[in-house]
Amino acid sequence: MGIRWRVKALVIVPCKYVDIEEVKGLVREAGYEPEHIVKICRYPDPRFYVGKGKVKELKDLVKELEIEKVIVFDMLKPRQVIGLMRELKLDVIDKVQLILEIFALHAGSKEAKLQIELARLRHELPLIREWVRRTKLGELPGFLGPGGYAAEAYYRFARRRLAKIRKELEELRQRRQFERQKRKEHGLPHIAIAGYTNAGKTTVFNVLTHLSKPTGPEMFTTLSPKSAVAFINGRKVILVDTVGFIRDVPVEVIEAFYATLEEIVDSDGILLVVDTSESEENIISKTESSIKIIKELGVVSKPIIIAANKIDLVNTSLEKQLDLIETISKRNYDYIVDVIPISAAKRHNIDTLRDAIWKVLTLRNTKSMYLE
Repeated sequence: MGIRWRVKALVIVPCKYVDIEEVKGLVREAGYEPEHIVKICRYPDPRFYVGKGKVKELKDLVKELEIEKVIVFDMLKPRQVIGLMRELKLDVIDKVQLILEIFALHAGSKEAKLQIELARLRHELPLIREWVRRTKLGELPGFLGPGGYAAEAYYRFARRRLAKIRKELEELRQRRQFERQKRKEHGLPHIAIAGYTNAGKTTVFNVLTHLSKPTGPEMFTTLSPKSAVAFINGRKVILVDTVGFIRDVPVEVIEAFYATLEEIVDSDGILLVVDTSESEENIISKTESSIKIIKELGVVSKPIIIAANKIDLVNTSLEKQLDLIETISKRNYDYIVDVIPISAAKRHNIDTLRDAIWKVLTLRNTKSMYLE
């Protein structure tokens, strides 16, 4: 998929999203230019996601700004996508499709590509089904123009392809589980590095493992888990770098990437990386979001260390930021071991972080003794 920096996008954002810069960042990461942002606070017409008056306003903006793509930063129903496409005469994608396009740009491994295709097909199937229904009613031409028969044929193909991908992913998942089990049989504990996208997880991973995995300001540079040995106080530990979280992660994306996220579920402890250089509002929202996702994965009692990263970039009171992170994390999760201020890029306070990981390993060993 090529980069589309010249594609002008009209972005529709619900009022609940306060971080417009994050929305713009995601849109640009997918290769679009957010030419204009429209905030929606009322949804009076379920056919179009927005009201009829707003549809007219969107039509005028599309014409005036020469918009080539419409992006709705929310999860749309199939009839809403089709309704907006019919009215605006443009391709319309929602938040799930946007995120999947970003993933596709970064995917490298076979597993990541299969996961993305699985999520895309699962998201597209209801849309295709609705398109087929409307084609039979004579409301629309066939799917993207090829006719009713072709639309049904594509729907059948998508279902077959979906079943095949699920089988391939299950085989890859079993292989990964087997590899994890073998490592555990050798007594190697696992610590999963998790957190919000662009918080610096891979930089933390590199510092602790002495590797040089790709990092950068762009989102989602990690789409497949990376694991490596780190030495914590002389003891071997497997560190796993996982895919970054985003707020209100669509269910389709979480389920499609389960093979990646299950590294968190199967770990002995979690190193949750939080960016301290952001605003208080973002720190609260992203910390809550990260812990919510971890809990939704089924994690309820694993020890979590908070790595409060990027302290070298904090322009306000660092103590205030750290107190905020500790308060929010402990309010939302009962097993927070510690909050460690670090700068992975500057290598500040990394030894203290290692000591916190050692503490988690000690707790794990103590628990094992009691179980025996």
